[in-house]
Amino acid sequence: MPDHILPQFIDSTMLNCFRTCNQRFFNEFILGLRPAEISIHLHAGAAFSGALERFYHNFWAKQMDQKTALSQTLPKFLDLWGDFAPSKPTPKTRENMWNAVEEYLNKWPAETDHVQPLEFNKRKTVEFSASVPLDFPGFPRHPVTGDPFIYCGRIDMLGTYNNRTCIRDEKTTGRLDANWASQWDLRSQFLGYCWLCTISGIPCDTAVVRGIVIHKRDILPVEAIKIYGQWEIDRWFEQLRRDLNSIVRCWNEKWWNYNLGEACTMWGGCSFADLCKSQHPERWYDSYKTKRWNPLDRNPIDPQQGV
Repeated sequence: MPDHILPQFIDSTMLNCFRTCNQRFFNEFILGLRPAEISIHLHAGAAFSGALERFYHNFWAKQMDQKTALSQTLPKFLDLWGDFAPSKPTPKTRENMWNAVEEYLNKWPAETDHVQPLEFNKRKTVEFSASVPLDFPGFPRHPVTGDPFIYCGRIDMLGTYNNRTCIRDEKTTGRLDANWASQWDLRSQFLGYCWLCTISGIPCDTAVVRGIVIHKRDILPVEAIKIYGQWEIDRWFEQLRRDLNSIVRCWNEKWWNYNLGEACTMWGGCSFADLCKSQHPERWYDSYKTKRWNPLDRNPIDPQQGV
């Protein structure tokens, strides 16, 4: 039987999961259950973002030219990918993901990119992580520790765009939908990032979202710029407060609501459907691994972690 652990650290992925289905949140983040098979999307995304981070370190900190910085990035990418082999056909192969890194930097060369990293003490910042205790009026305390919950996020780049401080985020995907750019208009993830930056002393209201569309034979980079009003960030903050109170209530009542609707079948089907279809879900626990989510890691689920 997996341990019941209510995380102290909260991020946008966890909150979105709770809003979609409380029961899924319980299985995924309270019990820490994960399908035995590693998600190709998480793994490929972590290798891609880790390679970009190493490239920018080589380019800005070590002052290599772009060609050298990229060649020195390949070993890091291969290390991050490891011996992972997708179990199903996917365009997100090791070769295609490395091609995506190269195509990204062809589209947005570091030196001429219109998004440049912020500079602190004459040093360029690339990846930015922040965590803020939610010690504010109306916010619940963690029911076990008695301490505030901590909201956290890991931003691909904290930079400047048109003289505006911005967060930059990369998304890898297998297709480009007609609503790709508009899907970020109300994105809780980016509203939360703007709040994290601002409360950390770096006022920010802008997100530069870059999509890397990975087809079997070609790579398509796209971009969307989103500027959020303060009222939108304030509304996000109020929703965060309400969601945390709901999470604590579920924990205290020992009842996590079921969606019993589209969330059960979207994106190819919920990975916890067998638990919800069983009168005795604990009998299915052996079908999963226990892998606790760490929202401040590039790969929040370490492949080396778990039992």
